[in-house]
Amino acid sequence: MFFELNSSIKRGQDQGVLYRNMAQYERNLAEGDFDHFYWFSYDAGDHKVLQDLRHESPFWNKMHVLTPPRFMKGKLGAALYSIIGPVLHWRKLSKVDFVKSHQVSGAWPALITKTLYRKPYLFRLGYPLSVRFKSENKPTLAKLTRRLETLLMRSADHAAVTSEEMRAYYGAMSKNTPMTLLPNYVDISGFRPIKEYDTKKPILFVGRLAEVKNLKNLITAVAGLKHPLHIYGGGPMERELKEHVKSCGADVEFKGFVSNAELMEIHQHHTIYILCSTREGLPKTLVEAMASGLLCIGTPTGGILELIEDGVTGYLTDGFDASALEAKLKFVIDEANADIGRNAVDFIHQTHALDHAVKLEREVVRQIMDKRSSAQVVQRRAL
Repeated sequence: MFFELNSSIKRGQDQGVLYRNMAQYERNLAEGDFDHFYWFSYDAGDHKVLQDLRHESPFWNKMHVLTPPRFMKGKLGAALYSIIGPVLHWRKLSKVDFVKSHQVSGAWPALITKTLYRKPYLFRLGYPLSVRFKSENKPTLAKLTRRLETLLMRSADHAAVTSEEMRAYYGAMSKNTPMTLLPNYVDISGFRPIKEYDTKKPILFVGRLAEVKNLKNLITAVAGLKHPLHIYGGGPMERELKEHVKSCGADVEFKGFVSNAELMEIHQHHTIYILCSTREGLPKTLVEAMASGLLCIGTPTGGILELIEDGVTGYLTDGFDASALEAKLKFVIDEANADIGRNAVDFIHQTHALDHAVKLEREVVRQIMDKRSSAQVVQRRAL
């Protein structure tokens, strides 16, 4: 398994997403899809972290971690390891049956592994880096990542995308690579619908504190409403956002990172969830909030449009600025329509449950392996 550049088990723990991200693989193991997993990690200390986890659950006994030499640290070390790591770990990677990457960032070591050891490769991807860099006015990076995305698409045995928008974007890069829609999932066994719809409770946001999340406008909006806001997560804009809170007199609490298990309980103490990004793939935090029956508000962009049907499974704002956010928040606070939350729960159970995701990906893996087996038979006959 190749996650994004700089990923590690420790980092997943610190950000509270480790167990959420492993839920599918735990199910794969329990249902006999695979015997062992290898995690291509960028943290030399992950062996110790994994050893501690093995006391928690038998699942972790089937997980193995491939780490860099201790001298490969920082950005330069991670970049170097992403290229030579597949060679350093040749004994183990040459024996795996299947390779999977999760994001464009950090997918090239998976491609190197596929190429060196002739392994079938599933390229799972979300929001395009090339589009992100273009929106950030970084044309050189946008061109380079577009070429990388195209190379990955043309080299993969199969591609999996999280939204129809992504299917159209990546599909244009390679007409010959099979592609499947595999939406982000929720382990619905852990999320339960909220018991009380009280819109006087603080508004909830969960996510990275970055420019793309449009949080300055959200803080300005809640200041105008004089309504409390709880922000969970961390990121590069935290200090700037706290200064903005002071300048506009908003009632905002920064709660930091929490585990996925804690998030399930946090949902129970809120009624309204908002995701006001200027761009999104198919956001897991929104899927989870809908699974808990929160009244969800989103901006009209990307995968949010595939999750929220305005006035049915949630609410869409009329724009991205503070006035648009404030207007929709006020409407939802005043309307307090619990049916919207119940509709959201039904929708997620039907389309984004973990069981559904496991079955879809199992079928994709079967197709890849069957195709590879058939090709090998033909090759042997040709010889």
